This record gives sequence, C-alpha cells and structure tokens, in this order.
Amino acid sequence: MRALQDLPEINPMDPAFAARRLASLEEARAEHGWAARSFRGLEVLTYEGCSQAYRNEALVTGVPLILQMIGVNIQEMAGPGRSLTESEDADHSALRGVVSRWFTPRTVAELRADVEELTGKLAAPLTAAREGDLAELVTRRVPGPVFCWMMGLPEEEGDHLFDLSAILLKAFSGDPALAEQLTETSAEMRDFVNGLVDRKRAEPGNDLASIMIAAADRGEIEEDDVRSLAFELLTASTDNTHNSAALMFHLLASNPDQWALVTDGTADLADVVEECLRFDPTVVEDVKLASRDTTLLDVEVPTGTMVWASTLAAHYDPDVYPEPHRFDVTRKHAQPQLNFGIGRHYCTGAALARMELAAMLAVAAASWESIELAGEPEIDRTFGAKIATLPVRVTARAGNGAST
Repeated sequence: MRALQDLPEINPMDPAFAARRLASLEEARAEHGWAARSFRGLEVLTYEGCSQAYRNEALVTGVPLILQMIGVNIQEMAGPGRSLTESEDADHSALRGVVSRWFTPRTVAELRADVEELTGKLAAPLTAAREGDLAELVTRRVPGPVFCWMMGLPEEEGDHLFDLSAILLKAFSGDPALAEQLTETSAEMRDFVNGLVDRKRAEPGNDLASIMIAAADRGEIEEDDVRSLAFELLTASTDNTHNSAALMFHLLASNPDQWALVTDGTADLADVVEECLRFDPTVVEDVKLASRDTTLLDVEVPTGTMVWASTLAAHYDPDVYPEPHRFDVTRKHAQPQLNFGIGRHYCTGAALARMELAAMLAVAAASWESIELAGEPEIDRTFGAKIATLPVRVTARAGNGAST
C-alpha cells in the first residue's frame, strides 16, 4: 500500500500542462501509472482507477467544496432540500426512486419522435441555406424544450431555462469572479422553480414535477427536496446536452469518412453517440472528497483528500479502448464512456441524453449527404468543452425537398 505523499507529483493547473491536457495526462500515466498527486489531491489517470473512485462509498461529491472555494454556498444556490448529487445511502435511494419513476425506457422512447420532429424543424433552415451555425440553430435549441416536456412546462420557456443552466454550470470553472453572477442566477432559478411547483400542484399531470410533488404529499420525500431536485435537474441537463451534441457534430464534420459511415447505415447510431462522447467529453474530470479514511486500489486516501477522476484520461486508456486516438464510429464499447459516471451516482438522465443525441443525429443523417466545417468553431476548453459557435456547410440528401 502506498501513501499519498509518496506518489509522484504533477501539476494539472500549470499552463504548459493544461495547454496539451490529453498528452500531458497520457505522459503522466505512462511514467507514473494510474495515480499521481498534485497540490489539489489525488489525480486518477486510468479507466479502472476512475471506475473504482466512482464506486468507492467513502468518496462523495466534491462539488460543494469547489463552490465554497469560489464563495458560493450550494444550499444557498439550490435551496435547503436534498439533491441526488450530494445525498448518500437511504437519502439517495429515496430521491432516486422518485425521480426514476419518470425516467423509464418507455417514457424516454415515447419522446423520441417529438425530439426528431423538433430537430427537423430547427434544421430545415440550415438545410435550405446550406450554411449556418449548427450550435445556434439546432443543438442549443433542443434540450430546453425537452426539459419543458419533462416537467410539464410550456415549450417556449425552454430558451430561458437553457440560458440559466449555462450560467450556473460556469461554477465548475472555479473562478471566484463568477460568484455574484452565480448567486443572482441561482435566485432567479429558485424563483422559477417555486413557480413551477405552485403551477403543477394546481394542475398536476404525468410529468416529473407532478410525480415529485405527489411523492412529497405522500411523505416519501420533503417539499424542499422537490425544489432542489428540479433545480439540480435543470442545471445539469440542458447545457450539457447541447455541448455533447455540438461536440458530436464537430467531430463528424471534421471526419467526412466517419460521416459517410453514418449516412450509409454502416454505423449504429448508438455506437456513434458513445464514440463521440468518449472521444471528446464535455466534462474532462470529476471531483470526489474522501469522507473518511479509505483506499483506492493500492493508495491510502486520508479523510478530506480531494480525488480527481480524469474522464479524459480514462477515455484514452489503451487497456480499455484499443487505439484510443482513432475516432471510429463503428467502435463497440466493451466498457461505457464515463460522461454519465458509474455506480450509485450514475446519471439518472443518461438514457434521455443519449436519446436526444441519437435523435438529432438521425435527423441530420437523413437530411444531409455531407457536413463540413465552414469556419473555426468557438470552443472553450478551460474546463471541459463548451461550444459557443459551430459554423458548418451541409449538402442536402436527395429527396428531402431542399436544393443541393
């Protein structure tokens, strides 16, 4: 067993390291093995190490500590209720059990046609014009309405909710200068959630908000939990889905040979989605906190240690993904990519997110014979990957009603 202080040291925040993050992580793994230490804690550099970090019950989310470091209290952000991210054991099981009543395979499958119809409407102007910003025209405008359908809200509220989500997710940049903006946006989000609960209590339906409210009325969860869960689900869903979709189309527009495998039916759409999520993940690392002394593989992890599971390094682990630098939309994943986590905190909405990505991809493949970049996209890779613009040029497929 090795002590944390005996591990080789790296500095993932050094500008030279960050400028070539993936190469730096791979070099560190080749030199030091699965683990290294840094000024911020334990750095996990392999798929197996990340998998074990997700499954270790002594390691809880480190998000509240990150927010505290930039001057934001998570309880002040989301309210006093419990969240899926922070809760553990019986609390987590109770919350997850309620939320999962909506996230059934049948419910998600039934939404697929609606997502494809929405995507088709949004993509039509781009098909007709042959060129445009795919991020602005399509991927940014799908997740908001889907969240509204999920919560029983008017679809037109989707754009505003997307904007709130995008601001709140900036918290993970760790920039203290954002504290005031995050506090103000959190207050706006809480006001919105309070209004949502009032509306759905007066007019319940088959949506997730109504399911959570009914569970609170039965005493399965608390009223405050409903509000915190709604806040959490909105924050986590819309902006992340947009970025995953935009990154997917960026990869395919940059690799015409792979796009051809999509349009000719060689590649299964589910495999395409998984490979894109692996190759260019929206979140490059997840932070855990040791709630008690524990061990991770062969390393002792003292209480209070921050454990940084590198999703990016895991996705390029050659022991799990042969030839990891080869982008292959026909790749069969023996192990799942880690964008949605693993274990007890596996993302409840993973199936919905995958469905949205596959639906957008299906419409694009049916609409466009080709897709290519029409300019340099704006991608901020400071923390993960966030796409502001994605200019593309498309050629319509014969028979879709658009001029080619």
